[in-house]
Amino acid sequence: MEEKRKEKYKQIRYKRELERYLNRLVNFAKREEREDYDAFAAQAYEKLQAVEKVPLYNPFYEKLERFVENSQKMRESEETLDAIKSSILREANLIRKSKRIKSYNRKEKRLRQDEDY
Repeated sequence: MEEKRKEKYKQIRYKRELERYLNRLVNFAKREEREDYDAFAAQAYEKLQAVEKVPLYNPFYEKLERFVENSQKMRESEETLDAIKSSILREANLIRKSKRIKSYNRKEKRLRQDEDY
């Protein structure tokens, strides 16, 4: 039983850190200030690396892991800061939409059920 708790704790901690990483980069992209993307992304990535990586079988978290990989690739690319920021915002928006899609479907079903009465 205790082993399951430890595994669950590791999963929750890793999930939270993935979401924090996404939020950190989105906040960076929304700022008007000119900062060094490489330094900022490296700092956020270090915090993510401090947490043990656990396999997650949820499409939302798999997309978050791909986002982390893509953001690290952007550090090595020769893109401009504006292009990087727009790419981050676009990907983050798609990821966040995928998380909320279930609630949208439920609302649509409720509306249809109400119309039947």
